Amino acid sequence: MEIKLEKAYDINGEMTDTIELDFDKLTGRQLIQLEKEFKKENKGELILVANNAFAAKVAAFCAGVKEDDILDFSGKDFTTVTTEVTVFLNS
Repeated sequence: MEIKLEKAYDINGEMTDTIELDFDKLTGRQLIQLEKEFKKENKGELILVANNAFAAKVAAFCAGVKEDDILDFSGKDFTTVTTEVTVFLNS
């Protein structure tokens, strides 16, 4: 799924105003691993499906970018991306 961003960002040394979320490359094992990493980084915080921090972690994995790249998006772009992840996780 390609998402058009409101502005361009430097991702992997390249300016881009789109991000590709490839949910098909995410397996159940990888999703569980991402959950474990999230809990470890956030001192056991429960993962709510609508948790933006967890959605950012999943988005970064699916897009093949660093989590910090997602976290550096503007509020509007961050919300757009994490909302798509949340919709996917709820499906």
